[in-house]
Amino acid sequence: MRNLSRTARVLIVAATLATVFVAAGSIGVILLRRAGAAHNHYETMAGWKPISGRWSSFSGTITNANYGRGDMLIATHSQGTNYRISADIRFDLLFADTHYGDAGLVIRATDPEPGVDSYQGYYAGLRPDDQAVVLGRASFDWHELRVARLASPIVTGSWYHLEVAADGCHLTVTATPEAGGPSTRIDYEDDHCLESGVAGLRSFYAQASWRKVQIARN
Repeated sequence: MRNLSRTARVLIVAATLATVFVAAGSIGVILLRRAGAAHNHYETMAGWKPISGRWSSFSGTITNANYGRGDMLIATHSQGTNYRISADIRFDLLFADTHYGDAGLVIRATDPEPGVDSYQGYYAGLRPDDQAVVLGRASFDWHELRVARLASPIVTGSWYHLEVAADGCHLTVTATPEAGGPSTRIDYEDDHCLESGVAGLRSFYAQASWRKVQIARN
């Protein structure tokens, strides 16, 4: 650069710095994407808040070993409006005297606290008793919105994929057996919908496990 004019040297330095800044920006974007991708997966107890229950995680599977009436595990950083939550769900133990137990997913929940239906929000769950998927709204009591009989049966010890999506006042629930088979779908329009809240896991009178939990914008 000794024989170049001062203007040429300035231009070369500026171009070099611009390249460095662009590269740094690209690395920053990559890191943010990776952080976002990691945040989108909930495979350990980090980022969760238990609302009653005995929750634990092992090898990417979250389990509630409690026999409770509406135990919940809330994803603390999932506050949103139009988004979806999905997971594989497995029933580990159903008790003969309460065979109507269920397990599933919560979306747009606010004010969660211990107790049966002690929150505002939507819940979609699998019910082995009548081989159905149910969608309901909790407002510190229970309002069943829609029930659909499963096209493929629930078997204790087997995984079933469940997804719940909220878009405006439209709710969609899809249940699909992990081993293959037809899906069951619920579409529901709530005229007086709950507009926002957090997502979570929930079980009622059942010991169950969840894996591959994902929460993402629509």
